[in-house]
Amino acid sequence: MKAILKILIVILLIGCNTNKNSFTINANTDRVGDAILLKIDPVENNIDTTSIKNGKFSFKKTIEEEELYRLKFHDGSSFDILVDKGENIIIDYQEDQLSITGSSGTNKIMDIDNNLLNLLMFRDSITKELQGLANSVDYEEKVAMYREAFFDKLAMHQEYLKEFIKNNKESKVCLIALFQEYGQSSPVMTVDEHLEVFDMVLENLKTNFPNSNHITLLEEQIEIFRPLAYGQPAPDFTLPNQNNQSISLSDFKNKVVLIDFWASWCKPCRMENPKLVKLYEKYSNNDFEIISVSLDGTARQQDSKSAWLKAIKDDNLSAWIHLSELKGWETYVRELYNFNSIPYTVLVDKEGKIVAKNLRGVDLELRIKKLIDG
Repeated sequence: MKAILKILIVILLIGCNTNKNSFTINANTDRVGDAILLKIDPVENNIDTTSIKNGKFSFKKTIEEEELYRLKFHDGSSFDILVDKGENIIIDYQEDQLSITGSSGTNKIMDIDNNLLNLLMFRDSITKELQGLANSVDYEEKVAMYREAFFDKLAMHQEYLKEFIKNNKESKVCLIALFQEYGQSSPVMTVDEHLEVFDMVLENLKTNFPNSNHITLLEEQIEIFRPLAYGQPAPDFTLPNQNNQSISLSDFKNKVVLIDFWASWCKPCRMENPKLVKLYEKYSNNDFEIISVSLDGTARQQDSKSAWLKAIKDDNLSAWIHLSELKGWETYVRELYNFNSIPYTVLVDKEGKIVAKNLRGVDLELRIKKLIDG
């Protein structure tokens, strides 16, 4: 009898060891059709599909390490999960209500999603309030005030994510935190502004998941943006002004400098020029300078210099610095600052470091004001 008992124990242990390398999902839902389990991976196109029968579906997969997946349905709804070996995950997904148990990583995703939801609700509330103030005399001032309030909330959420990443270094949940968005093409954090956080996540991946395909993709993104990331020295350049005198960015140390890339033939640029005039009038006496670099000189222009000078005069821009090689897109500073469209701006602080890129209107003025006010 004891021998039989020992054999049963061995069999059970072998079975448990096998299960430790897999995870299971058992779900109830009001969705119909198929449930699609997509591995979130920049290289592998790993998709599993199962039919939803009587409101139920299940998956079982073997994995080598913690992995990110996205569950998708034919009505367009989806959500992300983070699974680990040995997890038995129970999902209940009815209408807009989602409940997940048995997956600690997924619970962490839901936590950061809920924090993001608070930011989105705040954004939507102030947007609604602004719509009601559209006919107000001080509408522009209200817009500036509300946008500043939103960016303060955004900064708080960014700090929350930074702390979250520090506390979850050994998990791929950091990738979800790193790439959150508060709108279409509006990431909460960017390599430009949060280089140190991206570096931290990269090093954590290398340490804890050395075979992950996310490493290569993240490395490529970081190396592309690192030279022009916020906090990095703005690349110096020397270009001729209207009188063919050489002027360098480094000539304006201890000033807040807005580098404005534009051209006389660029209609959106010309539409932005009146705003730059107001900015310069307001802040030029407070260690603020504008350097406008023109991309005039394209093959279609017969007299590019005349067009450039005329635009400066017509738009009342003569109060600040104007530079151009008159080589159009072939000017060397385009590659130096890695931009592909204009208008394009780079804001540099008094230490010569990049602090913002491609801001316009109220957002640009808010950042300039903060730099000048210290």
